[in-house]
Amino acid sequence: MKKFLPFLNGKYSTAPGLAASRKDDPSDPVFLIDRNYPSYIFNKDCCRKENLNKYYCEDRPSGTVMRTLNRWITGQLLQEYPDLFSFNKEDGNYIFYNHQLNELLRWKEDWILIEGNKYRSLFDGLCSQVQEDMAVCELNGGNDRITAIHLCAPNHWAASEKIGLSFDRVHGPVPGMHSTLQHFPKMLKAIVQKERFIRYAWGISSDDRLNHHPVPPLGKDALQWAGRKLGPGFETFVRVERQNLIGFASLDFFLFSIRTFFYPIGSLNKMERIALLNAVQSMTPDSLEYKGLSGSLDFLINLLADNTPVI
Repeated sequence: MKKFLPFLNGKYSTAPGLAASRKDDPSDPVFLIDRNYPSYIFNKDCCRKENLNKYYCEDRPSGTVMRTLNRWITGQLLQEYPDLFSFNKEDGNYIFYNHQLNELLRWKEDWILIEGNKYRSLFDGLCSQVQEDMAVCELNGGNDRITAIHLCAPNHWAASEKIGLSFDRVHGPVPGMHSTLQHFPKMLKAIVQKERFIRYAWGISSDDRLNHHPVPPLGKDALQWAGRKLGPGFETFVRVERQNLIGFASLDFFLFSIRTFFYPIGSLNKMERIALLNAVQSMTPDSLEYKGLSGSLDFLINLLADNTPVI
């Protein structure tokens, strides 16, 4: 799979950077399933065992929206990965089978509830078949609201803090977002009307753990859990998010998906390191603080300026 390195222009930016794409583009699938699939699914299982309420939240999502979305996710997975998933209907039940996990999901005509005790809803079950996290934003004539979040690879934010909020309130704390938020109503309308956009975000961490929920599990050291203790003795990673925004104009909502990737800085070539160095140096003090890099800036600059592989 190709690398996603959004810092190659040498600049850090919070601009939307939306690139239009087709929902059904076979060369650029919505869901990316690769050789790391088992570890991503294991992470989701760990979140479920710890406390699913930390990672899966709903706030009165529309039943029509969730039915439509669940149908679409099912169809998309069958289209993109026909060798991994299969689907049929038996005795009034819909049956979705994951051949790699040897797992079967079963539901009836409502396309919301799911049989069995493992998953709380069909949306929960479908989210648990992919490496992406997902959120649902309903616009309702301009009053946008996040109505469902399934987030097992949080990057220092919690689903419970964002559920039920509007786009501007969700992104308000991000330094540099002021100009974007001035135009967000038009942007959200465009997302819904034009079906699919892709964007990328990035940061730097001292581990490649997917789950960086702001509240660590019981018994975990908070500083170590944060994954932002950059310095000698710690491997350093670029954490990249590939984000899809899939619009459904007929029901005035969109799906937001996040797929996380890690790239060890030691694996970057000279050009990539220089671009990352320039991007880090272009960050404002507020952005450095927000990304957890303020106290490690000198170390990071020295690391990126050194062309000696570190892994």
